[in-house]
Amino acid sequence: MEPPAKLFGSATRTDILVAVALLEETYARELARALELAPLTVQRILNDLEREGALVSRLVGRSRVFAINPRMYGGIELREFLMKYARKTTVQERLARLRRRPRRAGKDV
Repeated sequence: MEPPAKLFGSATRTDILVAVALLEETYARELARALELAPLTVQRILNDLEREGALVSRLVGRSRVFAINPRMYGGIELREFLMKYARKTTVQERLARLRRRPRRAGKDV
């Protein structure tokens, strides 16, 4: 049975929250590529979630990296719930296709 897709307001917003929980730390372009969404849409949702206190971000070089806010009331429980919720969605499969580390120098593409 597929869980309710609009648990956090919309299916896209729910998928983004689940993906952030699974990846622990991520940035907008990585989420957009993995979830096949427009980068602007992802950035807008991430900014909304940060403004609401569900996410926290920090600058790493020129990129803003997002994570579930552990200081938010219920933040740890939210992350645990999202990890459990992810088992019933396709987000985990889509994230498995991501390459999270750079290629070795000189390796053929």
